[in-house]
Amino acid sequence: MGRQRGRPVVLKFGGASLADPTRVVDDVRAARAGGVPLVVVASAREGVTDRLAAAARRPLRAAERARLLRLLEEGHPGLSAVGRRHLARLGARLNGPPAGRLSGRPARAARTDEILSSGERLAVDWLVQLLRRAGIPATGVEADRLGLITDNAYGASCILAERSTPAVRRGLGRLLAAGRLPVVTGFFGRSLEGRVATLGRGGSDYAAASIGAILRAARVELVKRHVAVFSADPDQVRGARPIPALSYEEAEELAQFGARVLHPLTIEPARAQEVEIRVRSLEDPTVVTTIGPARSGRRNRALTLLRPLRLLRLRVPGGRQRPGVVAEVSDRLAAARVNLVQLYTSSALLCLVLDPAEVLAALRALAPLLREAAAMVEGPFRVALVTAIGDGVMADLDRIPPEAVAAAEGLSATPRALSLAVAEDRGPTTLRTLHRVLVEEADA
Repeated sequence: MGRQRGRPVVLKFGGASLADPTRVVDDVRAARAGGVPLVVVASAREGVTDRLAAAARRPLRAAERARLLRLLEEGHPGLSAVGRRHLARLGARLNGPPAGRLSGRPARAARTDEILSSGERLAVDWLVQLLRRAGIPATGVEADRLGLITDNAYGASCILAERSTPAVRRGLGRLLAAGRLPVVTGFFGRSLEGRVATLGRGGSDYAAASIGAILRAARVELVKRHVAVFSADPDQVRGARPIPALSYEEAEELAQFGARVLHPLTIEPARAQEVEIRVRSLEDPTVVTTIGPARSGRRNRALTLLRPLRLLRLRVPGGRQRPGVVAEVSDRLAAARVNLVQLYTSSALLCLVLDPAEVLAALRALAPLLREAAAMVEGPFRVALVTAIGDGVMADLDRIPPEAVAAAEGLSATPRALSLAVAEDRGPTTLRTLHRVLVEEADA
């Protein structure tokens, strides 16, 4: 192959797509055929991260540990000596105390992240051997060793682009200049403390977009086995259809409101450097969603369903007339590391929508306010969040059936997102109703 020229392309393969290695190899070969520099980012193989997460939570008997290592080796046939060392190191980590027995949250989270990173390390080593056997000069690259730097929020870290740029450009640039194909681990980097730090589930998309932005890539392609970006989850809505193009802002809203196709932080680094993202299906090359700058005259509507969630109704004497009450509530929750999914306010109520696992922490954080301000809390109530997303979506507010609005626990509207908090059991019906009136009837 001749000298590669032009801006690189970043090609990321998800865990499900790695279930079809022949297609992956063919896809890589076709991408390299034009002589454009190529960087591959790989997730763990499907199911591996779940197994590792379960193993990190509790002590494993020797037989359980041996069985897990055997399953991982069988799922990654043909590992190199490097890959076998990864397996041996994983076995040693699993032989130590489980994360739950370590003192201090940072120590527990860091140990868990070390274990979880093994999935991507094994997948990259396995994929490199497949590519080499196909005559493609692949080189495995571990993101933490490459110099992809993150903050210290283990389990949900953010990539620090400015700190990462010199090392990532230098390391990948050297391989590309030599005609090699770098195959980089997704999902994790190295924290400011020098430890392995994972990016959260789906974080390989985020890693690929960040690497693309650092390299100022021509584009980043997120290759899924079956999935594309649809107007709704096809498992929930029979009339869901692929969306050919989204603005950065629309895609970001989709990710934030629960679309499982994209990690919530994927869009920001690409938008910062105006790098195009393509989400495409490995099995059907015609199914592609292109994400880039907004274009006038384009009408997209996509619906998401986020559940299970819990809603707390907070009644504070004086309501919004009490100076700073919204900020006080937000600050108390932030200090307790509670993430608000949605906040609705009226003159008398603050309605807080939360993940179920964070309700107890929220109640504890708000306890002083309940005592000092004679506030009262009602709930938690089981709710789901149904959101319609698209540039200019506020113009569709009058198309939402009045009965859907009347039954909602709360409604919020921004230029790109209309959200209804509804009783959890009404979520799927509300999703289908809004998809019918905002997508299907509008396109008819």
